[in-house]
Parts: sequence; structure tokens; C-alpha cells
Amino acid sequence: MWGFSKKRFLVTLGLSVVVWVVTVILQAYSTFARYVGAFSSGCQITGYPVDLCELPTSSVPAVIIIVVNISFWFLVINLIFGWFSKPDSPSKNS
Repeated sequence: MWGFSKKRFLVTLGLSVVVWVVTVILQAYSTFARYVGAFSSGCQITGYPVDLCELPTSSVPAVIIIVVNISFWFLVINLIFGWFSKPDSPSKNS
């Protein structure tokens, strides 16, 4: 369906998790002063592009947001791999 091997799927999934972890670290660093303190309400760090800290009234569980974020990065990395992969050789029967 997607047209890639099991190895490429695992590499893409691994890279998407690594990119997501980097975005989690960036989000934690950028929101530390606003959400950590004696009088803060706290925030669940979910990474980017969907930031649960910016949606304080959201009733969506953090796990769903995390899966959406990892899926987003998976699709972006898959698209980038598609740009750099070799095109299929033309058929010699035609």
C-alpha cells in the first residue's frame, strides 16, 4: 500500500520518534517558565506540531496528541524519503 519495505518502515518510525523527542525537549524548554512554579497550573508536554499546552481547555487525552504528533512526523519523513529515493526504472517491455 505505502510502497516501502519493513526496514524502511522501521527506520522512518524510529526517525519520527527521535524528531518527536527533540520537539518534546524544545517544548519543555520553551514552556518551562510559564508552567513550572508554585502558582502554575501545570502542563502536559506532548511535543509539536500539536501542543497540548496551548490548548488548555482540550479534553483530548495526551496519549492521543502524542500519537498524532508521531504520525505527523512519520508522514513528513516518509515524504522526504520519497523525494530522495531513486525513481523506478522504466519498463523494458513497453
